[in-house]
Amino acid sequence: MILDLDRRRLLATLGAVGAAPLLATPPLTALAQTEPIQVGWYPGLLGANYKAAFLDTYPDAKNVKIVESFDNARFTQMQANRSKPTLHVAVFTDVLLPLIARSGLITEIDAAVVPNLKDIDPRVPLPVGRHAIPLTYGTWGIVYNAKRVKKPVTAWADLVGDDLKGHVTAPNVTYNSSMYTLDAMARLKGGSLREPQAGLEALRSVRRNGPGLWDQESIAVGWLKTGEIWATPYWSGNVLAMLRDPDLADLKFAVPSEGGYALPMSITRVVNASGGKAPEAFINHALGVEAQEAWARIGGARPVNAKARVPAEVQAMVPTADKLRQLDWNFFAEQRSSLVERWNAVVNG
Repeated sequence: MILDLDRRRLLATLGAVGAAPLLATPPLTALAQTEPIQVGWYPGLLGANYKAAFLDTYPDAKNVKIVESFDNARFTQMQANRSKPTLHVAVFTDVLLPLIARSGLITEIDAAVVPNLKDIDPRVPLPVGRHAIPLTYGTWGIVYNAKRVKKPVTAWADLVGDDLKGHVTAPNVTYNSSMYTLDAMARLKGGSLREPQAGLEALRSVRRNGPGLWDQESIAVGWLKTGEIWATPYWSGNVLAMLRDPDLADLKFAVPSEGGYALPMSITRVVNASGGKAPEAFINHALGVEAQEAWARIGGARPVNAKARVPAEVQAMVPTADKLRQLDWNFFAEQRSSLVERWNAVVNG
């Protein structure tokens, strides 16, 4: 599902102007801005919703090129292009942000040129300071088929109860948001992401009793449609989008009684001087009221601009950030390899 990234030649013909008079040569920054800036975000429905909310509302949209990929692939490509970066702006979930912030590939977003920073809801945490600004957030909770279950799903504990046994799935470790589910399952028995054994054992039971775990959202959606599974941990924004599908009219979303998880998607400024201030202008627009309200309507998640209106259906599915659980992604960054190894040994072993 990773799309090839276009490689842009920055000032490829610069040498050709060497014979021209010095005063006739435009400043380097002016030359750098003759091509569109590149913004990296997601493919599929999420990417389409991002485009409708953040790009189609942007007055200078013609000078923005979107590059679609998922978080891991985007970060890998940025590392590969370190000496000649192609992206100017990139969006990530919280999982990788501590690693990305330490990589030197992104820089702090300057409030002097992004004035809409002042309107960010103070309840929304900044995961790595101003190296990444949450653009929106939803809830990691539970989607279920109300037609199949005996009673409404209301809690994380329901996923390992007898009523749903054999009809539950969850994301596998290759899907970054699996860590929210691991923490939730571990907490049922006093653990956490730091003490995950009970959660790993619960997820092993889910995998063995049902059709398995999913690595791609399309698999989870397909199982929900066919009735092979009745419930899975999932993101609220995609659930709101799916509810527009007549084949999925029976789906419901639960913010678990034990607590849902804040799932922010943050915008970052890539270290790449070729775009001048155009990347900051786009970031400022994305954080502005117009784009934020468009996103809430289209993408079904909370805006972060405190002045933006929040649709009633979004309010119902996405509590404010201070009422949602947060994970310690710095800890995850330090222990990532160990957690993945333990997951594969216990859950997939």
